[in-house]
Amino acid sequence: MVQNIAIISRNMLYNILTLSVSLFIAWHLLLAGDFFYGFWHDHIGIAENIRQYGPENIYRTGFADTTRAQRIELFSQICHSISHQGAGLADIRYSIPEKGINSPLLHQAEIIHLQDVANLISTLQKGEPLLYLVWAALLATFIAKAWRLPSWRQLLLANAFWIGAVTILIMVVGWVSVFYKLHTLIFPDKHQWFFYYHESLMSTMMQAPDLFLYIGLSLAVLSGLLYGCLHLLARLLSRYQVQASRMMGSSQ
Repeated sequence: MVQNIAIISRNMLYNILTLSVSLFIAWHLLLAGDFFYGFWHDHIGIAENIRQYGPENIYRTGFADTTRAQRIELFSQICHSISHQGAGLADIRYSIPEKGINSPLLHQAEIIHLQDVANLISTLQKGEPLLYLVWAALLATFIAKAWRLPSWRQLLLANAFWIGAVTILIMVVGWVSVFYKLHTLIFPDKHQWFFYYHESLMSTMMQAPDLFLYIGLSLAVLSGLLYGCLHLLARLLSRYQVQASRMMGSSQ
């Protein structure tokens, strides 16, 4: 009984840590590619959203006349800033030379919100090295003690429950409601995080919250692939260790 509890506990810890490592790696890979913003700009209606709501903005003018390349660059600058403690958010600018426009992209409320996002990311990343270390240490312990790693079937069953629960919640409540609820729980009460298109170029150019659904799906798919690769690597290392131990035993 005690042995079974120990096996289940370490397998659960392995699963949670491997999922967490996969998510962090996927985040960094997607961040390096600006979350495929250029692709989403062309395929989910962002360009059309900017054309429609850009001229209605009450704080800025001319954004609808920016080029696709400039929008991709602006989004890239936002990604860089939020992953570097918010540095440079106030310096992000767009320009329409033929109209004499050279304007900051973000107004103060947007900067405050993105700084909150940057603070959250910074907090999470502080624990990232420790996460990798603990995962590696656990895997090394599995190999050194010749513990059997959980099978593909066991991992599938272990993850099917929470994936199913999250899917059902999103289907019943709606992903937008879940998205908004998370914002109310995560960010400071007095800081604005919801922006209408006519008051925020940030929301307009991201077609918020639509873009975040596609980013979330990309993160989930890539994390799943990385999770499979990490577990495959762990199994190969474990198998190699078993074979090496047998060879050493037979040579003696």
